[in-house]
Amino acid sequence: MPLEPELARQVQALHRALLQGDLQSVLARLREASDGGPVLLRFMLQDTDLQSFPWEALCEPGREFEFLGNSASLLPVRGVRSPEPWQPREVRGAVRLLAIAPLHPHSLPRLQATLHESLASGEVEWLEPLTGPRSRKAALFERLRRQPEPHIIHFIGHGGLHEGRPVLRLADEEDEESWVSVELLAQQLHGAWGQGPLRLIVLEACEGASPGALESAAELLARTAADAVLAYLWPVRMDVALRCSRVFYRALTRAAREEGDVALSLNEARRSVLAELEGSAEAFSPVLYLRGRDPVLFDFKARKVSPPPLVAARTEASPPPPVLGQFLEQPFSLLLGNRWEEEAPDFRGLRERLQGELIQKALSVPQELPMSTLAEHFALRIGQEELDYEFQEVFGQSDFKPPLMRLLARRLGTGVHITLLRLPLLEQAIAELHPRLTLYVLQPSSNADGRAVMMRREAGGVRWERLRKVPSELDTERDVVVLRLCSGYLPAHLFSHPLLTEDDYLLGVRGLSSLLPFELVEPIQSALSLRPLLLVGMSMLDWSHRMLLYQLFGRRTLMRGSMAVLDPKSREQELWEEGRGLPGRTGVRALESTDEQLAAWLEALAAGGTG
Repeated sequence: MPLEPELARQVQALHRALLQGDLQSVLARLREASDGGPVLLRFMLQDTDLQSFPWEALCEPGREFEFLGNSASLLPVRGVRSPEPWQPREVRGAVRLLAIAPLHPHSLPRLQATLHESLASGEVEWLEPLTGPRSRKAALFERLRRQPEPHIIHFIGHGGLHEGRPVLRLADEEDEESWVSVELLAQQLHGAWGQGPLRLIVLEACEGASPGALESAAELLARTAADAVLAYLWPVRMDVALRCSRVFYRALTRAAREEGDVALSLNEARRSVLAELEGSAEAFSPVLYLRGRDPVLFDFKARKVSPPPLVAARTEASPPPPVLGQFLEQPFSLLLGNRWEEEAPDFRGLRERLQGELIQKALSVPQELPMSTLAEHFALRIGQEELDYEFQEVFGQSDFKPPLMRLLARRLGTGVHITLLRLPLLEQAIAELHPRLTLYVLQPSSNADGRAVMMRREAGGVRWERLRKVPSELDTERDVVVLRLCSGYLPAHLFSHPLLTEDDYLLGVRGLSSLLPFELVEPIQSALSLRPLLLVGMSMLDWSHRMLLYQLFGRRTLMRGSMAVLDPKSREQELWEEGRGLPGRTGVRALESTDEQLAAWLEALAAGGTG
């Protein structure tokens, strides 16, 4: 939230008290000498209490948003005295970034997605990150001896103090916590890359961590290992940290600039957070520790940036399997799982928000709980309404578009299709690609009356209409029906309570008769039993997926000729083919394929006029 009125008056009074008298005169002369450019303001702080104070939040009297931290004329940094030399690094290509997340691997895809624009332009290169066993002490130190050397290290994790000395937590070893001395790490970085390209370290404390200890860690690292260290004074939400990172890295590495100014870039990032979050004081948590008197870390004058070469899917030697082409030639029903959604950065962000809230309330939460279990903890301990609020905060702003959506939707025809996605992406894709078909959307109700929510988009129309009674004209041979089993957001951005918790799955859908109005049960069941099923984005090892299949089909076997397309990493082909965990214990044909490979197959089949 923004600063309260009394706090706002205090930070203005502090600004007035700090920048007065001779100091104000010196500042005026420096501004004149800079020809209108920004002036670096270094706080040389030794006292711990002064280091933990947010000087960046001081505000010019009479101004509402002229804070030091987002000023266009003053660049506040925390100075570090060091005998180590400082000099900008000439960068002729991409700025290389090495991300380290010992205990939070799900944070890495979110960070990578946040940097998509910079990565796609070639301004930033994403080095293979370190997480899990690769971020244990021995493996980390070994990586610090090898190429390629990064220009930036971005650490996501926990900091602490051991006997008064700063430490960072690495991946656990033999189920025991593992911490590394920051002083030792700084020595290793200096010894390995002291004359190399490393110029910046970002210490991002995960939500719920205690980043206060990272202040002294940041100072140590800036003194010995890197010219600048960005750290957080207090915990911020993951989405705030990602907003800050997106703008910060974009400003620091932008190809149009001749130099990478770390202080200028952080002020720009703070302005973005203030603007996007309506003045939230979270903008002042990130602070910069700087060795030397110049915030320019990178010299881009001789730089040539080009987008990275696209890695083509190696499908030339692997034509579409004949069984896939034959399957797509017939009418079929699609069952679209939520594997993509649960792997997406937004879903990981929801997980971190829930974990952070529970930890802040001193409630113990084991690491890496299944999402349904974590959500159940949250709903029982904090409340269902708060869980719905957290979901809307993350998914309500999402621009998530899973791969293959349009390619799959293009193949669909009339009949019944099922989605487990909590966003209305399948319906929207069908509506866009098949405008001449009338489309019905049915979803379980979260209301006490238990009525299904029904919506319709007429053929040739664009408006979604909510239906108050069962449509007598619905015909599965002529129309498209989409069943939304996990609820969430309907078309037209209408929210209803999604299936998230264990209780939601146990009590939410008890078969088609509980989902549908009585008049629609028989035609929907008939449509599903008469056509083979194409299952995509499903996992036999996900208990909620197995439960929903049993709720849909009971003990009836899936239609003969049904097919599951599986992620090769899951190694589930044998389970599906033998029918373990499937209704009726009868297997289906299983095809292993990456998303890229399946997309290439679908495009090849479309180009060949098949199906």
